[in-house]
Amino acid sequence: MKQFHVLAVAVLASALLVSGAMAQTTTGRIRGEVVAGDGAALAGATVTVTGAALMGERTAVTGDTGDFWFTGLAPGSYELTAELQGFQPKTVSEVKVRLAGVANVTIALVPEFSEAVIVAGEIPLVNLNSSAVDSLYSAEFIEDLPTNRNFYDLMSVSGGVSLATEDSDRLVAFGSNVQSNAWYIDGIETTAPETGTAWVYVNPDMVEEIQVSGIGAPAEYGNMLGAALNVVTKSGSNTLEGGVNLYWFDNSLVDSAINFRESQFSEYEQKEFWDVTATLGGPIKKDRLWYFAAYEYWRDGHSFPGADPTTTPTWYSDRYDVKLSLSLNPSNQLEAKGYLDEWGYPAPSSEFVAPSALAGEVGDTTAWGLAYQSIINDRTVLEARYSGWSSNDDNLSQTGSTEPAFIDYSPPGGGPTTFSGGVWYPWTYDTSTDQLSASVSRFADDFLKGDHDFKFGVQVSDGDAETLVAPSATGTYYYHYAYDYYGYVYEYFYRVDGRSYFYGNEQSSWALFVDDSWQVNDRLTLNLGLRYDHQEGALPAFPRFAVGGAPTGEIIPGVDPAFEWDNFSPRLGFAYVTGAEQKGVVRGSFGVYYDGNVGGNWNYPPPGHPGLDYFTSLSGSFDGPYEYAFSWNPGTNIIDPDLEAPRTLQYSLGFERQVGDNYSVGVQAVYKDTTNLIGWEILNDGVYTPIPFTDPFTGRQYTLLDAETFPTVRKGNSPGATVDPAANEYWQEYSGIMLTLNRRYAGRWSMQASYTYSESTGLIPRFLSQWQFNPFYSSREGADPNSFLNANGQKLQGDRPHMLRVQTNVELPKGFHANAAINLQSGRPFTRQARLPTQGRPVAIMETGFRHPFQTLVDLGIGKSFAVGPGEIKVDAQFLNLLNDDATDWWETVVLDAGESFRGNTWVKPRRVQLRLGYRF
Repeated sequence: MKQFHVLAVAVLASALLVSGAMAQTTTGRIRGEVVAGDGAALAGATVTVTGAALMGERTAVTGDTGDFWFTGLAPGSYELTAELQGFQPKTVSEVKVRLAGVANVTIALVPEFSEAVIVAGEIPLVNLNSSAVDSLYSAEFIEDLPTNRNFYDLMSVSGGVSLATEDSDRLVAFGSNVQSNAWYIDGIETTAPETGTAWVYVNPDMVEEIQVSGIGAPAEYGNMLGAALNVVTKSGSNTLEGGVNLYWFDNSLVDSAINFRESQFSEYEQKEFWDVTATLGGPIKKDRLWYFAAYEYWRDGHSFPGADPTTTPTWYSDRYDVKLSLSLNPSNQLEAKGYLDEWGYPAPSSEFVAPSALAGEVGDTTAWGLAYQSIINDRTVLEARYSGWSSNDDNLSQTGSTEPAFIDYSPPGGGPTTFSGGVWYPWTYDTSTDQLSASVSRFADDFLKGDHDFKFGVQVSDGDAETLVAPSATGTYYYHYAYDYYGYVYEYFYRVDGRSYFYGNEQSSWALFVDDSWQVNDRLTLNLGLRYDHQEGALPAFPRFAVGGAPTGEIIPGVDPAFEWDNFSPRLGFAYVTGAEQKGVVRGSFGVYYDGNVGGNWNYPPPGHPGLDYFTSLSGSFDGPYEYAFSWNPGTNIIDPDLEAPRTLQYSLGFERQVGDNYSVGVQAVYKDTTNLIGWEILNDGVYTPIPFTDPFTGRQYTLLDAETFPTVRKGNSPGATVDPAANEYWQEYSGIMLTLNRRYAGRWSMQASYTYSESTGLIPRFLSQWQFNPFYSSREGADPNSFLNANGQKLQGDRPHMLRVQTNVELPKGFHANAAINLQSGRPFTRQARLPTQGRPVAIMETGFRHPFQTLVDLGIGKSFAVGPGEIKVDAQFLNLLNDDATDWWETVVLDAGESFRGNTWVKPRRVQLRLGYRF
């Protein structure tokens, strides 16, 4: 969009002038003070920091209060040396810097003697200055944890966060929807403009540190209602380092006990699993130019019960990463990143879908980034970044079929819908994002009644998505359905003709923010922030197609802009240190958070949609002959002119304390009130005839609205005119209490644990889905007034009242180690639904209160390390789902006819042994 180029110039100018700018956090900070033995502040002391992640060294000089500050430090371990004439130099080692964290260090100098003193730095376990509650996972902590070898599994073990389903890459964070998280990798926001979900995956062996920020996140973070999910990958150093890891198992190491009696394929089967990674990093020139490169070969061929394992394809991914770090001089550094992922996720076989009708997604994703850091002085750091990513995704027949599609909504004998022929609605998809951002961090000590840690920022982003779709490969599909109306069965066969068409969206945004961590005194810190976002959405111009799929040469005009948002997001927080030893903190926060601009919620239908022509069979079969019945067209894309961005008001209050040298315990209460979700709004211009309907399962009676004239529908922030007059807004409420217990690595073991008790309720726009609000794309779920029966106030699909998470690493004698990841959680809610006998055959909820079984997931790893030459070999056996939990996690359908029951489609993966052989140096 035009404004991107104008604002890009403005951002670069701002960076050159060292004005307020923004870059997403990929670093941490050290804040310290130098004091005399009696605790008096020492001004003029020189403090030097060095570390494996730092090119050369950096220095700072303490001010009148004895404070010093190092910002823009990559996560890792550092060493500090303080020197002052008349005092003995002192070195503090093993100062751990975490992603977006602050390591607080006090260095006490004693009168001058002959030798320097070196001590190990005991960094507090509790961040005493922050009102936010983050979960942090370092490479050392997650290296040996037994996992499914994907980066989103590593994030889902944090408190308050869960996978939307156990075998998905979608996360529900503190009650918010799967489309409402912000994903960052090395400062690149990888949140897709249409889907609101991650589109760039990470080689697990590339991960340096993970941050999950979901409570009290500062103003630096926007475009989210759930959590900011931040990953920083490894960089090179002055030391040559690398390694190879091989993870493997097949069906001989699987113990499935699901026993799905409704299919001849009753058990989970694993044809193969391979995850082979190689990493290598080191200096091209010491302290000047470093590199880090990685490759991942990933193959996963598995089938759940009900699918024929002999026809189940293998998912695959080949990922390539490279990162270069260049020191222009001691104060200025550049970092360049490149990424390529060639992937394919073919659809698993199904007894309800013929092989020719199965569509598999195949594509590639590239990402790039160029980051600049300038150490202006020991109090001020400038960071600027240009980055982006792009992906293409083809969802076509896995057999190459060019047949029309056949859909049977009422197959003989009942049961779920069946698909045959070719693919129903095949598509090709392209999406990309470009970003330009920068930030200035400034530490001002003894300024305006305290010490201030300022960060100013600006960000410009431009994204797009486009899908080319057709009803089938031929432009024609057929369908059949029947329904029983008080004992009389009505049966229909239709042919549907349509043309190919594009739909999609373009988005541009820019944002300004300021954050201030204001340390009022040695007890109280105020975290203050304000964020401003300007966002625009547009419907692009696309070519028109003729029957058969050929372009006509005509261009359908788009709508630019379709809407604009201007949002202010204040963030207020405090941290108050308690106790004589100052090892506890009471923290609280209030914040306004706005969701990102998720194009999949509003970009359909596109201008100039070609519509569909329906023909009814005169023979009562698919053979025809057919005669014209009616035409359907979704009309133009209508968006409420007053459309607002989804908004959450978040409140939190908690307490955390360090216990002894190695433990911390905490409790945090959270309340979130979400409004203005975007969904179908039904205008009050429909004409209806009331008709009775009886639920065949419960006998409960309803009065439905059978449309004589269909109402106008548009995308808005409320449902509009429905059968439930109380359903007058889309809303969500989340309340939760999270308990934490952490142990730093000491005495050969470490642990992170959390328990979350919560409730998540509301009326979200896709209340009929088994996902918690996957975007609409072209779905018209919830566009019929009858669909709102029993929907308002239900438990949301990601609601899990109880979640207990424990991760622990133990070093055993003689080179052995044990590692465990425990996840005990409530199953997700679901509803029973029915197809209604009104015009359009909508679906509605008939019963709520159902829930998948409780999940008891215990993963255990046992291994041994062997010193070989300059490195070590690791051999592990990882027992995944050790207790062999067999809970269902997805139904084939939740729309049931009389006499039918829920039929499983996906389960928790059974017990399996994953073998690992690795070498690192």
